[in-house]
Amino acid sequence: MIRYKIKELIEAKPLYNGRKVTLSFLAEHVGVQSSAMSKIANNKGYNTSMTTIEAICKFFDCKIEDVVEYIPN
Repeated sequence: MIRYKIKELIEAKPLYNGRKVTLSFLAEHVGVQSSAMSKIANNKGYNTSMTTIEAICKFFDCKIEDVVEYIPN
């Protein structure tokens, strides 16, 4: 199973240019709908593109392994 670590990233970086990072704020900066970002963050079986993962990495200035992790069944 692939697990997204969006909530952990938000907790580690609560402010971005003086603004609180929320799922809606992140979605706006990444270029996806808020509902899609919510599904990603809550790991609701949502598949996303590498473009979105790349945008998340750019936003948080992190590596891909900081965004997703593989959990064996």
